Amino acid sequence: MFIGSGNALMAADFRQQLGLEVPVWVDPRRVTYAHLGFKHSVLSAVGPRVWGHFLRAWREGFRQGATQGDPWQQGGVLVVRRGGAIEYGFASATAGDHPPLELVMKHATAAAAGA
Repeated sequence: MFIGSGNALMAADFRQQLGLEVPVWVDPRRVTYAHLGFKHSVLSAVGPRVWGHFLRAWREGFRQGATQGDPWQQGGVLVVRRGGAIEYGFASATAGDHPPLELVMKHATAAAAGA
């Protein structure tokens, strides 16, 4: 599941662009983000650390599309076990700050197995 800060039309566009078959929820007031302690600031979106992430993504062929939702809201990754216990959490410090996919998958596999 994904949660975005935009609206329902933006969520539908996100699902279509990525070919997702999982739910995409919207929280335009960003209550979920605040509850999780995710950063919301201009500096976290355009500060000096962001440029390194931008250059790495550019070299790897990624291009920024139109911004949808709140551009100053940083996200993160949560892996949640059935029943609601958090298996793994990562809050992005800046735009482009992501956990290693291998680590996320390791925790997702553990959560799915109930380990």
